[in-house]
Amino acid sequence: MLSPAVAGGVLSDKGRHVVEELAAALRKAFGKEKDAEAWSDVLDNLWTFGPKRIGPNMLVNRVADFKRPSLFDQVLGDEAALDDAANAGQQHLLRVFDENITAGFQMATQAGPLCAEPCVGVCWFIEAFSVEADAEEEAKEGQDGALEGADTSQMCTAPLSRYAGQVITMTRDACRKAMLQWSPRLMLATYSCDIQATSEVLGRVYGVVARRRGRIVGEEMDESTALFRVQSKLPVVESFGFADEIRKRTSGAAIPQLIFSGYEILDEDPFWVPTTEEELEDLGEKADRENLARRYMDGVRKRKGMFVEKKIVEHAEKQRTLKK
Repeated sequence: MLSPAVAGGVLSDKGRHVVEELAAALRKAFGKEKDAEAWSDVLDNLWTFGPKRIGPNMLVNRVADFKRPSLFDQVLGDEAALDDAANAGQQHLLRVFDENITAGFQMATQAGPLCAEPCVGVCWFIEAFSVEADAEEEAKEGQDGALEGADTSQMCTAPLSRYAGQVITMTRDACRKAMLQWSPRLMLATYSCDIQATSEVLGRVYGVVARRRGRIVGEEMDESTALFRVQSKLPVVESFGFADEIRKRTSGAAIPQLIFSGYEILDEDPFWVPTTEEELEDLGEKADRENLARRYMDGVRKRKGMFVEKKIVEHAEKQRTLKK
């Protein structure tokens, strides 16, 4: 939802300049994509951002018979006249459910399908919107029953109000299922780790960082103190007990300092299973190799009380005592 200042038509020159700069930057970024033609009309049909209507995800209108001003047109107060679509009933129903679709999209981006955490950098396109026959009949009845001189918009909307919750749930589930079809990835919170150590324990420092699934990004020597300074990136999920372990391994000769540095994509499919002949020969049907992304995902889902697909009993006859 737009802020009260924007919704009321009050937008300062500075705010307008910021919005125009954002639109120009997005248009320039989309123009650099490989399939630039597919992204050419995204800003002209932008429905909303999410989550909280300001997040890094986008919902784009691609419904053929539904014309609505883009989000930037609404904010800048440059709304174009809505053309009458070929299917007037569909146009009316989509206008009624506009906010419900937006609410469902906000819920989907606020709690993604993997770990119920906010999504980042995902764009959804609404290609079609179909309505059952009984809903269309109710809309027509509402239009026919409108009294002359009365507020027809409210009378036409009232019979459809009971479908609002269903539209929100449908949009949320559709966004989540669509995201799962495109092999999503987890984003790990990372620390920037600065370690000072002597040359004698430098190898042990590297070993501890590697065991914690970190990576070395730089190394330099301080000539004044004869200490090596090692810069590395370390996942937050692997950082618990890191300081104690590195001090223990180096007998207190290494001093780590952890600073939060943002998020990084873990380029591993949490739902990966071997499918090709080479993968089946190397790993087998069960894929004995640990799927790191799946382990992280299941850990978060288990902590939140969500469903975890885990086979507890593999061979039932070995889990109980069979009596003769």
